[in-house]
Amino acid sequence: MDNAPAMCLIRPFASGDTQSCTAILALAGRDAFGPVAGSAVFTAATQGEAILVAESDGSVTGFAAVYTGDAPEYFLHHLYVHPAYSGLGIGAHLLAAVVARFGPRLSLKTQLANTGARRFYARAGWVEDAADSGVDAIGAWVRVRYRR
Repeated sequence: MDNAPAMCLIRPFASGDTQSCTAILALAGRDAFGPVAGSAVFTAATQGEAILVAESDGSVTGFAAVYTGDAPEYFLHHLYVHPAYSGLGIGAHLLAAVVARFGPRLSLKTQLANTGARRFYARAGWVEDAADSGVDAIGAWVRVRYRR
């Protein structure tokens, strides 16, 4: 049993969530995106993606954004939890909701240096594909795929 807040609700993104999600991206996503200033960065980073938000105690505490284009797999582009709510199981709830809504053909990329994210996805049953890896502006990354 996880220790997520009793009222952790996962729901579709609404336009009123932009400010909260921008703040979460600025805090939790800065390692991936660098400094985030203003909602235009959040809007550009999630353009064309389906977004789910986690809400706890009336506040947006995390979000996940999935690209659902024409690829053979949907791409989990973002999954971030506000640092003040880290370790409470909110990320696991968001990930489970993503799998329930978009699975089972899902993949993502994570930086090799992001050992916390790599452990998180491995615990959830996702598998790294070393044959699908590379280097981007941030550093070395690896593709991670959902497996039932």
